[in-house]
Amino acid sequence: MVSSAVSRRAVLAFAAAPLVLAAAPAFARSDKKKEKKEGGEGEKEAPDPVIKLGSMALPIVAEGRLINYVFVDLSLTLPPEGDVTVFAGKEPFLRDALVRAAHKQPFNKPGSYVLLDEAKLKSTVMREVTTLVGKGKVASVTIGKQTPRNFVPPPKPAPKPGTPAQAKPAPRVDSAPIIP
Repeated sequence: MVSSAVSRRAVLAFAAAPLVLAAAPAFARSDKKKEKKEGGEGEKEAPDPVIKLGSMALPIVAEGRLINYVFVDLSLTLPPEGDVTVFAGKEPFLRDALVRAAHKQPFNKPGSYVLLDEAKLKSTVMREVTTLVGKGKVASVTIGKQTPRNFVPPPKPAPKPGTPAQAKPAPRVDSAPIIP
């Protein structure tokens, strides 16, 4: 019984040897990557200069009424010498400021209840970020995907001033005499 146990182990070791040899270069490469990340070769990787904010819901307001919400993904790009930790804990304040600004001056794209005016939104985000973290801490704002909560058809165009409103057609009346 002892000889069969030894022979099984020998067969398994012999069968597993090519797998171990094939995996050895992969393990060696991962060790080199770890050394580089730890600064073993003198190279230090800089942190990613982009702060990705979570999706936020911005209201679409028309004539003082809430029509829809648009969920938007925002990213803040820092300057190359920027510090990523400067924005730590400030995201809730930015979200609050953007929702308040959207209720005062809506970010609606003209003629749509499902899209935001990107230029207006970017300028407001930059103004609020400057207020929160200071001037020059954020280089640019990138707007990712815009997803409306509901599909709402675009508003009907208002009649142009000075043009007569179209008169409703007169109700159809049968002109035949009524015979008793």
